[in-house]
Amino acid sequence: MQLLVKVFAALLIIIFISSHNFAQFAHLSPKSVSPKSIDKDYYPLDINTKMIYESTFGETTCITRKDGDNYQQEFKSDAFEMFQRLGFIDNSYVVIDIQQEIDVILFITHSVDVKYSEPAQMIGLPLVQGEIWEWTGVEYINDNVDTLFITAEYTGDEIITTPAGEFNCKKVNYVINKSSGKITRYYEWRAPGIGLVKLEADLDPKGFVGMIQSLLGYDDIYFILKSVESINVADKE
Repeated sequence: MQLLVKVFAALLIIIFISSHNFAQFAHLSPKSVSPKSIDKDYYPLDINTKMIYESTFGETTCITRKDGDNYQQEFKSDAFEMFQRLGFIDNSYVVIDIQQEIDVILFITHSVDVKYSEPAQMIGLPLVQGEIWEWTGVEYINDNVDTLFITAEYTGDEIITTPAGEFNCKKVNYVINKSSGKITRYYEWRAPGIGLVKLEADLDPKGFVGMIQSLLGYDDIYFILKSVESINVADKE
């Protein structure tokens, strides 16, 4: 039971990490990139690199492959596998769709499909420190429909020490509100040319995962970079 709860929690966070949501949004006026703004270099899509993270849920690997004009990203742990298609539209980092397969127990597998009425625009780049990016949209998870309102804010710079080394990072705070009443907050630390170095998340205790998390005593949800490896030929296939 604890393994299943961890898998559901991990999938929810990953959806919000790089993925999640979408549609109409408030356009920010164009800005030149400055030391006090976060740009595309902090969202690399490197097909030659494997990212390995330590997390609340065990070791998780992330591999990116080219998929036509976009990219396919695979997150993999012992109990789950997730694929998401993503890329850039103009200066917005977008997620197109997500497919997940969860090993529930023994040979039983549960599949989840996440779709959007148009590519989910996570953040507009460059984003100046202290300015808020926001948008709303509709998310479809199997037969469930939810309206989302998401805000993202680049709040400042921090030096983050991880098993993979020390990184000068820019911190981005996200708040995800759903029409169903659930609220999730998470915080990313990103480094240029590397991408996600660290993530912490606060799950809504009103949601299923948040409730189980509280009952089992999971106070912190986190991902932190363990290593960055050159990808081999087998991983690219």
